[in-house]
Amino acid sequence: MIYNFSDLKNLFFFSWLFLNHLLLSVYTVTIRSFILLICNVSFSAKQRLHDLMRVDREFTLEDREVINPCNSISINQALDFVKNPVECCNHVHKLIKELLTIISVKKEDPKTKDAILYHGETWDLMARRWEKIEKDFSTKSKQYDISKVPDIYDCIKYDLQHNQHTLQYDQAEELYIYAKYLADIVIPQEYGSTVQEKLAIGQGICTPLLKKIKADLQRNIEEVGDESVNRLNPHYSHGVASPGRHVRTRLYFTSESHVHSLLTVLRYGGLLNVLNDEQWRRAMDYISMVSELNYMSQVVIMLYEDPTKDPTSEERFHVELHFSPGVNCCVQKNLPPGPGFRPHSRNDSGNPKQMVRKELFENILLYHI
Repeated sequence: MIYNFSDLKNLFFFSWLFLNHLLLSVYTVTIRSFILLICNVSFSAKQRLHDLMRVDREFTLEDREVINPCNSISINQALDFVKNPVECCNHVHKLIKELLTIISVKKEDPKTKDAILYHGETWDLMARRWEKIEKDFSTKSKQYDISKVPDIYDCIKYDLQHNQHTLQYDQAEELYIYAKYLADIVIPQEYGSTVQEKLAIGQGICTPLLKKIKADLQRNIEEVGDESVNRLNPHYSHGVASPGRHVRTRLYFTSESHVHSLLTVLRYGGLLNVLNDEQWRRAMDYISMVSELNYMSQVVIMLYEDPTKDPTSEERFHVELHFSPGVNCCVQKNLPPGPGFRPHSRNDSGNPKQMVRKELFENILLYHI
């Protein structure tokens, strides 16, 4: 059969359309299946937790192993405080009702009814906010909806920091502490409980971010010609060891879920072995002690180059990881100190003045919402 050029062009065009549609359909089905898998893993982890948090007894050893199979230090501390989840929720519910009573009194008292709350909120709006939380938390079936614990924690934290001088609720700190320890158990389960669940959910959330970070790191290892750069003004370089160096910086502003997921991948992705590396073990213990990510939480990834090393040597480049859980609430005063993590090659190189290192790249991942 003989085709002219126009026929062939149309044939190729429609074949390309069909193939492209077929590939897109396969890709879409794969993505949907992956998202469904992540949702199922997350739902399964949450359901196990909700079942255990509705049992009116102190946590048994078996309960603790199911809730905290990775033996997180912050979750263990929360379990020690909560003891009996139903009794703890009963106490939180009682404190919320007391708070609602105080709000009602303040709303009607001539001395306080015109008080200015944070960002212009009125007593009516504050009352509705807490009434909805109280109603949603204590269900008609006389059980507690554990998924509302993060909302309780966020609201009491907000009022304690911004409205306590007007509200003057004596049990505000007590409600905050109880809500925080409950939240320290509930919130991490959104990202899985076992290592397998955490990695599945973490990869599903932050794989595009990880690919972007990897691409940026790789680009800065490769030589870039004719690149226009900004240098430090000589008038302000006094005391700077290497004022001529060029540091490329990338800032990624993202959500809490992405920071959680990135920490999960770094922690459980087999980057280093805690059994063989003491410094990495200390860093992972610190992550285990951090109970929440706050405003301005950040992960800093710093890439260094040592020009004195062979270009093909593994010692030519090294990476430093730094992490901060962000700002802390006015009530929290006993936050764990962070040791950070630096490769042994940097710590054991002798006198830093004798080292010739060039800081190539700095990735800063910020959670600011």
